Amino acid sequence: MANPISSRKAHEYIGRREAFVSHGALSARQHTGPGDQLNFGQMSQGNRNMLSALQDIDYVVHSYHTPIGVHSESQGWVIPEEKYSPTTSRHQGILRRGAQ
Repeated sequence: MANPISSRKAHEYIGRREAFVSHGALSARQHTGPGDQLNFGQMSQGNRNMLSALQDIDYVVHSYHTPIGVHSESQGWVIPEEKYSPTTSRHQGILRRGAQ
């Protein structure tokens, strides 16, 4: 993977669904299918179940080690409404901006 990017540019990578790692705790990667297990980090059980039910996830955005949004080929962007830390809340805003 390339050098870390600035979080200020992360929405551009998200919009193109490109893998990246920021200088902070925001990252994203392609998801390669059912054998590519998601690490759910601090996500609630209800949202874990919701994301686990998606069979065609192709892109995952993480804050720290928690997926804060995924792109599904059939559903488009799936961004669970869940509260975390102030930093992860900022990452969720970056994700929403890139997912537009």
